[in-house]
Formats: sequence, structure tokens, C-alpha cells
Amino acid sequence: MSKPAYNALEVNGRSVSIRQGAKQSLANVDAVIFDCDGVLIDIRESYNVAIHKTVEYILSTILGDVDGPITTDAQIEALRLCGGFNNDWDTAYVLSEWAFLNIPEECVGRFSEEMLNLEMDGPLADLVNLLSNRLKVGKCRASFQNSQKEFLEMLKGVVKAKKQLDRYDVDAMMDEAAAKKGMTKQLQQFRRLLGYPGRFGECLLVTVFEELYYGAEGVEILYGKKPSFFSGPGLFNKERPIVEEETLMKLQRILGYSNFTIASGRDRWSAKKVLGKLFEYFNQRAAVFLADEVRLIGTEAQKVGKPDPYCLFKSVSYLLPDRNVLYVGDSAEDMLVTKNANEIMNRFLFAGVYASCSTPDLKVEYFMENGADVIMPTVNELPELLLYAKGC
Repeated sequence: MSKPAYNALEVNGRSVSIRQGAKQSLANVDAVIFDCDGVLIDIRESYNVAIHKTVEYILSTILGDVDGPITTDAQIEALRLCGGFNNDWDTAYVLSEWAFLNIPEECVGRFSEEMLNLEMDGPLADLVNLLSNRLKVGKCRASFQNSQKEFLEMLKGVVKAKKQLDRYDVDAMMDEAAAKKGMTKQLQQFRRLLGYPGRFGECLLVTVFEELYYGAEGVEILYGKKPSFFSGPGLFNKERPIVEEETLMKLQRILGYSNFTIASGRDRWSAKKVLGKLFEYFNQRAAVFLADEVRLIGTEAQKVGKPDPYCLFKSVSYLLPDRNVLYVGDSAEDMLVTKNANEIMNRFLFAGVYASCSTPDLKVEYFMENGADVIMPTVNELPELLLYAKGC
């Protein structure tokens, strides 16, 4: 199958690529739905850091000194291009597993012995402190540089064969790796420690991640609980808007005041805090924040996370567009959710943005190979693109 061809358009001094044949469909767009993370908000110092620190904290209960970082942004971006890692809990989970499979053998043995005798009941913080104290004497030194490269190579090979991977696929890969290393039992023990998937306050991985990201203030507001591990400010405070107010004002003039909204895997509270007054430009009734649904309904709600088209259809049911809908995202999941929606209701287009990504060239390559309708650096090129398509 040949790659789609693209035409280049210069917008505000930046190059935008439009798939050949997509201009007329873009001219008929009368509603826009935005992903949030990496599109409206720069998350490089928040969600990515929360993933790194979650893995680091969990592995620190087993390890002593570590030479260099345990995980890298390249690993995170590689998973986001797999099509099934919209949820950063999943990303933290598989990276924790991979790190565990690459710690020194003596550490694995001592961890396994302690887990046999560890009661998993009681507060999570007490459990972690008990395990860490028991393993404190003779903790191991570890380096993960080679394993980081091995992970990327492994993922690249499987993605070429399967095209789309989610946590369950990568879990199967971890099972195979564990079997080769003779660590099947130990990996199951480590998964028991992580407790994933599970609820905040019960699952170690989710609890650590949420406390790092939201901080004490967010945890108390969203979960009604005091934090168990981290009492400082949340990493979301480091986020900054990518979208400019001028962009939103232009979109109001082009589309109307209620014809664009947000459909995101994150929560409404932190999005509103970061975007500030910009948040009010979006149609609030049509907005979908999947993290809120997971928190209120439980982990069952993760089944309708992207790339399931649930969020797009829910937004559209309130927007009620007459013609086409453009979804603006920055990941493989965002592109796949658009394709999946089109199998049911063929009216969705996809615009991929890439400038806030740590590996922009790989993202552009992915979008082009998979036929994105538009590829642009940021969301701020969108108004001029729509005016061009409409012949204005």
C-alpha cells in the first residue's frame, strides 16, 4: 500500500501538510473536537515526569542506587505510537514491569522471598515501608541504559507485525521475556505488588501516579482523601497552555460560539486549572473527560477509553454538527479513534499535531504513513487552515 500524498501550506511561517483530496472535506467542517494533552496543553513536564517518577518510586522499594534514569521519554513516545496507550497508568505499568525484569538477579531473589511472607492487607504506605525496610540491607545497584534500547527494539519489531498494541499485548510480551529469564513467578509477585488495574488508595501504581500528578490539593478535591506518599504540589502545576486565545477567538468567528469542545482522557478539574479563562471558550456541555468517568464509575470505564470512539460520539451528540467533524490530536490513539468512529459514522477527519512531542519526526512519519488528513505543528495553525479550505 503506497503512502498518501500531501500538499504543503505555509501558515504563520510554519508548514502544514494537507492530504491530497482532503481539502473539500475540510471545507465542510462545521465542528471541531480537541484532545487536550499535547494539543491544548503542554504535558512534557507533567505526565511524562509522573510516569518516570512512578516507576522510579516503585522500583526504589527493591533497588538501591541506580545509574542514570530508569525510563526515558523515547520509551513513552514509542508506547504512545502503539495505538493502545492513551492511559498513562498503562504506560507506567508496562515500563515498571520491564524495569523489574532487568534488575540484578540477587535483587529479584530477595524481593521474591520477602513477597512470599508479605501480607497485602492494610494501608499502602505501610506495605511499601515494610517491604523497603526488609530489603534495605544489601540493596543492589542497577543500570537500565541497555534495557531501554532493548525495549524500543522489541516494541518496534512487534508494532511492524501487528500495527496496534495495547497493555494486554505488551503484558504478553513481558510474560515471554520473564519465561526466558526464569522470572515468571517473580513477575507475578511484582504485579501483585503493583495491584494494577485498581482504584486509587487500593492500587499502588495508580495511587503513586495520581499523588505525583495532582499533589495534595488535587487528591483531596478529586478523591476526598489525604495523600499517602506525596504531600507536595502536583506536577500538573508545571503545565502551560499551547493554544492561544487569539486562536480560539478566530475559531468562534469561523465555526460559531458553541461548535468546538474537548474530548480527552484527562479530568475536567486540572484542565480548567491549567487553561484558566481559555477553558470557557469550549462548549462545556459537549466536553468529555474520561478520567472523571473512570474515577466515578471504576476501572470498567477504561474499556471506552481511546481508541474506542465513545468520547467522539458523546461529544457529537451535544454539538449536533450538520456536516463534518475535525478531531485534533497528537497520538496514535487519537488517530485510531477517528478511524474507528468513521466505521460507524463516516464524517470525522483527523488533524495531527506534533510540536510538543519529544520525538516530532517520528510522529510526523506516523501520521503521514497512516493517512492523517492534516499534519500541523500546533493547534494554533488551525483557523488559517480552515479559512484556506473554505476558500476565504
